[in-house]
Amino acid sequence: MGASMASSPPSPRTTAVKAHVKERLLAALAASGFFIIACVMPAMTVAAVGTTSREREMSGLEILLTGWMGAVEMNFGWYANPLLGVALLLLLIGKDRPTLWVGTSAALVGLSSLTWFVHPLPSYDGGASVNELLYPSVGFFCWMISLCIAPLTALELASRSKASVPTPAPEPTP
Repeated sequence: MGASMASSPPSPRTTAVKAHVKERLLAALAASGFFIIACVMPAMTVAAVGTTSREREMSGLEILLTGWMGAVEMNFGWYANPLLGVALLLLLIGKDRPTLWVGTSAALVGLSSLTWFVHPLPSYDGGASVNELLYPSVGFFCWMISLCIAPLTALELASRSKASVPTPAPEPTP
């Protein structure tokens, strides 16, 4: 038992992941911060059209709580939220390539919520039959920023890791 076990040096990838912990944490906090701002700000301005017509702003929180029902009308934008959660988790554990794919998917699914321009969603307010999207508001843009932070951070960190891995010296030819 007196023999000491020789440990191998950590792989360059492990070292790079440990070196970027601060950046990963800051990116996750920034994405979470933009998401929270998106929830408290007006996210969409809609026209409730029906027997009575009126314009109103929908908060991000209202859309967060009811957006999952959009799938009934083929509007899947809300489902970018769970993808964002998965992307942030993958980013925090250092899985850059999966973060890039899941995060990019989240951003694209989030953009798909703009199909609301073409296909109005049913309204359950008194007197209105549909909500037509007039324009996205500040909350929508904060939400889209939160969706883009994880894949962009993963892309940057992966390129840094690739650049920091030493390439083997070419062997001399006899």
